[in-house]
Amino acid sequence: MIPIESEGTSKDGTRTVYVAKENILAFMKERKDEGFDVLLMITGIDYKDHLEVVYHLLSTTNGNRLVVKTKTDEEVDSMTGLWAGANWHERETWDLVGIKFKGHPNLKRLLLAEGWVGHPLRKDYPLDKKQFVNLGEDGEDRVSFDPREGY
Repeated sequence: MIPIESEGTSKDGTRTVYVAKENILAFMKERKDEGFDVLLMITGIDYKDHLEVVYHLLSTTNGNRLVVKTKTDEEVDSMTGLWAGANWHERETWDLVGIKFKGHPNLKRLLLAEGWVGHPLRKDYPLDKKQFVNLGEDGEDRVSFDPREGY
């Protein structure tokens, strides 16, 4: 049994637990073995002093839901080996928040062009930063800081 750092319930009564980053993969494997067969969502949050990954799980057998949270320093284990659906959730979280998922099979940008600099949902992302995307001759997106080169 993997230890839980803290536990509570949300407004709707959903159980919420914090697990140490080092234990997250083993903890999630235990939950899957317990019957949490659907990974509904993964998201990342940038707090002032740390990053956090939030997982929403569902058991289709009994309808139970569980929210699992872990603090990270920008990297956490990938859940794609347990739930294939984690793939796009982790890519989106990487793209927008900058959290890397160790062991992810194809961790690349999902929403922004591959050359995009930074992660727009980070608190340190400059709001006045302007990047422009243009379609290159090869059909790939090109990122530029020159407004004449983008749309």
